[in-house]
Amino acid sequence: MRLEILHGSAVHAGGWVGSVLCHDILGTDARPVLRKGHRLDLADAAALSRAAPEELHVIWLGEEDVDENTAATRLAHAVAGPGVEIHPPTESQARLTAAWRGLARVDAATLAAINGVEGVTVFTISDGAPVESGRTLAGVKITAFAIPGSTLEEAELIAASAPRGPTVTVRRFLPLRVSAVVRQRIDQAARQRLEVSLRRRVDWFGGSVGSIEYPDDRAAAHDALVIAAASADLVIVIGLATVDPLESTWRGLLDAGASIIRRGLPVHPGSSYWLVTLQGVPVIGVASCGMFSRRSALDLLLIRCFAGEPLDGEFLAGLGHGGVLQPEGSWRIPAYDRQLGMDER
Repeated sequence: MRLEILHGSAVHAGGWVGSVLCHDILGTDARPVLRKGHRLDLADAAALSRAAPEELHVIWLGEEDVDENTAATRLAHAVAGPGVEIHPPTESQARLTAAWRGLARVDAATLAAINGVEGVTVFTISDGAPVESGRTLAGVKITAFAIPGSTLEEAELIAASAPRGPTVTVRRFLPLRVSAVVRQRIDQAARQRLEVSLRRRVDWFGGSVGSIEYPDDRAAAHDALVIAAASADLVIVIGLATVDPLESTWRGLLDAGASIIRRGLPVHPGSSYWLVTLQGVPVIGVASCGMFSRRSALDLLLIRCFAGEPLDGEFLAGLGHGGVLQPEGSWRIPAYDRQLGMDER
């Protein structure tokens, strides 16, 4: 790359054809008539004559240099994976958006390595955000008007060789069937609120609600849980977020062959929730208040399940980072939290 400043008559001599403009050229109304990054050609002579700039700052690209729009497009293709749409550069920045509703995944380590390449800039939303179709996921650009081809290739190689695959992806939510067993006596009005809350959550992910049972005793609860696990992809036990190892429904689950994943989660609200598998189906125990709150550990678990990712020990232990679910962390919760009219907790 070669930099040049043209003064006075040299601005109007046409010796700038083929160079890249380093600054906006303003017209008499103070609006840009030519924008920085524009590759100048003879057709721009009239605009330059009318604007009459005192000087012109330009860059001459070498044979191996890549202009900013081309570089942004190449980088966007390098980092984008399934579920990501790439938009043409606007003012030298290529935008990535979600192709469908799902869970945004960002490989932070690879992203940092790419941004460690001189002149490369890729900025994204946070990993683990549930997103709507069309949501902006990332911006991709270079910081100069051009970049050496070898430097661009270095960034592309980092993206291509990442062990986790593409840097930015969106995992489409699965149409899971969810059943519930309610182990708390509540009146009819509370039942209606609870069922509306559950259905709106599940509907947002594109799933469906199966049975919602209200068994009165241990035997009925045992039967309801076994039947639910046989017909659903996910079972929620509501009103049973307890750490009592002798509680009857908990004992009934273990007697039915449930395998414990974890009791208690490093999240508030939701620290007393638990997870087991019954007949290979995840079963989540939650407090009834969790169904009436804007956000709790349940929401984080639902996102994970509907995205087809396992509720394993490593994931559950990692919930402690950001586990205080304050309003400022609402980006982690799907948009249904604004539709439910729930308690702010």
